[in-house]
Amino acid sequence: MRNRQTFKDLVMLAPDTSGRRAELFVIGPEPRRFPTTSTSTAAWALVRSPGALRTFTTVFGAPNMSVAQFTATHAAQVQITDLRDLLPASVAALLR
Repeated sequence: MRNRQTFKDLVMLAPDTSGRRAELFVIGPEPRRFPTTSTSTAAWALVRSPGALRTFTTVFGAPNMSVAQFTATHAAQVQITDLRDLLPASVAALLR
């Protein structure tokens, strides 16, 4: 699974203040479920992404909160969208 990568992308979108809609596109139910339910810490999820960990620490503080806590608070404005919900059924079937 690419849970860590999905979380890294979420962390990089969360501090955006440009006024544009922040949206994270994923494929499938797992990348959509992980950020909202994981009890793993942000530190664990970002251990392989030093740049994102630096951003997290600078903007949000210590990465000792759970991934789900971060998603519910600091990243609440980021819409997580499964691309399969947007594509025609015939194309979405190819992504399963």
